[in-house]
Amino acid sequence: MLSAAKWGALVGVAIYLVSQVITLVNQVALGGGQVDPNHPGAIALGCLTLLLIIFAFSASGFYAGRETREAGYGAIAGMVTFVIYGALLEVYSVGGRAGLAAGGATLGQQIVIGIIGVIIYLLIAALVGWLGGRPGAAQGRARARRLATTQEPVEQARH
Repeated sequence: MLSAAKWGALVGVAIYLVSQVITLVNQVALGGGQVDPNHPGAIALGCLTLLLIIFAFSASGFYAGRETREAGYGAIAGMVTFVIYGALLEVYSVGGRAGLAAGGATLGQQIVIGIIGVIIYLLIAALVGWLGGRPGAAQGRARARRLATTQEPVEQARH
């Protein structure tokens, strides 16, 4: 569990920093202020950011799975990555953030919509983290077997 938290936090902070740099590049390259969301450069950089975030969920899952040799910890690492990334975005985001308020919805409805959104993102992060944790766990088990076979002759030579 500690491994999942460690890798989730490390990758969450890293993807936050990378996404903020991409946002800054987007603003500088496309002329500061509000950028037209239909501009091809803004779309390309937005897609790049989204792909990197999905890759971050997978990477945190891979490293947690490799360390623990269990793919399930990859799912936890993916969720931790999302939580850290989301929390850091709430603290500060280059260029501000657009409001997520649903037009015409009451406060209670907006809260429910926000909770459902977070749950869906957590499920996606868990799934992608688990998918990254599977090859990581396999690699961790293979590495442990390889180390065990190389240690046996050394132990026998000492006795």
